[in-house]
Amino acid sequence: MIVLSFTVELKRFSVCAETLLVLFFVYSGAYGESVLDYWREAKQLQEQSNLDQALELYTQGLRVEPQHENAYKIYNNRGLIYYVKGDYVKALEDFNQAIELNPKDSESYYNRGNVYRTLNMVEQAILDYSTTIQLDPQNALAYNNRAGLYFEKGNLGRAEADYNKAIQYNPKDTEFYCNRGNLYRSSGYYERALLDFDRAIGLNPQNAVAYHYRAMVHFEMGNYKKAKTDMDDAVRINPEDPELYCSRGDICRAQGYYAWAVADYSKAIKLSPKYASAFNRRGSAYFESGELVKAIADFTKAITLNPRFALAYYNRGDVYFEQERYKEALKDFTWVISLSSAYYQAYYKRGMVYFKQGAYAQAIDDCTKAIELNNLCRDAYYLRAEAYRAQGKVQQAREDLKKVEELGGSPEMGEGIGLKNPSIIEGIIK
Repeated sequence: MIVLSFTVELKRFSVCAETLLVLFFVYSGAYGESVLDYWREAKQLQEQSNLDQALELYTQGLRVEPQHENAYKIYNNRGLIYYVKGDYVKALEDFNQAIELNPKDSESYYNRGNVYRTLNMVEQAILDYSTTIQLDPQNALAYNNRAGLYFEKGNLGRAEADYNKAIQYNPKDTEFYCNRGNLYRSSGYYERALLDFDRAIGLNPQNAVAYHYRAMVHFEMGNYKKAKTDMDDAVRINPEDPELYCSRGDICRAQGYYAWAVADYSKAIKLSPKYASAFNRRGSAYFESGELVKAIADFTKAITLNPRFALAYYNRGDVYFEQERYKEALKDFTWVISLSSAYYQAYYKRGMVYFKQGAYAQAIDDCTKAIELNNLCRDAYYLRAEAYRAQGKVQQAREDLKKVEELGGSPEMGEGIGLKNPSIIEGIIK
């Protein structure tokens, strides 16, 4: 059995509308006519998306009088252009300069926080968003972005509080409801999540993201029909998003509709030929429908596109195991462990390979490691019991079989260790 994988990306990071529009302003003659000309021309270029020329004009304007009382606004605006262009070092320099010239300007802190967030400098970003909120207590975007960072850190209480504030100060922003809904979904509060996605769709019936997220809640609740209906709406609204086809394919695959799933994954690949997850998921559909050669081809393609794609190695190893190609399976499961030593599933499956090869000591070692990582892994206890039995260690085998029964299994659950669908791989490897 191939593990289901979802890559619904949470939209928790917002950038001010000013990022694209950029604030323009007219000074009261302090610069003189030539400087005003710079701003007027830069504004026109900015509106036409001629960022390079607009940037040059801002730079020329700053040379006239860099310490003018309003120069912090110019640095902030130029920093926004650097941010849009992906030059984060220069963006930080300009936002730093803007803050030095005017430490009370909340927008500069907010924009610098966005740069830090993009650079994964989480603590610095949180500090800047917090300063933004101190200076502008009703800044909904700052609450939303800080909530996203708290969410990533696992501080769900603070994340929820910040999303609540964001919604309080801007109750018509659908993104805030979607973000809070995903927070509830991740915590298992499905009814609350559905309410938030319902609100987002009520505010904007053409919001494909909200339909997508609501579909995932229905899916996780086992309401496949509702999940499929929502995904159909999401695809209808945004037919060029490959992730939507992948998610709908996941729903079809979970119900055993493999042809439909393959069609959706293939559409995603057509839209995004380098989308490794789509190949991995299509490979899963092929494997589950018995098309092992096609499955291996797709998993191999996913690995080629992303050589650190642990789940693709794991899934390909599963196919090799099914084909009794134990050498290749061993190699793939070892790769998974090298990429992430926390994958207890990979230790268990490698232990199965060792057991099949008669390497009982190695099988016991891998099962022990899997149990250390997840002491509820009953299949690992069972496999280890079989390995102990093969070594003549009857007492250790009995102890492990007793643990299997305590966890809800039976002594015969492995059918002679020929487990084709062990419960261990019902879990999702991210």
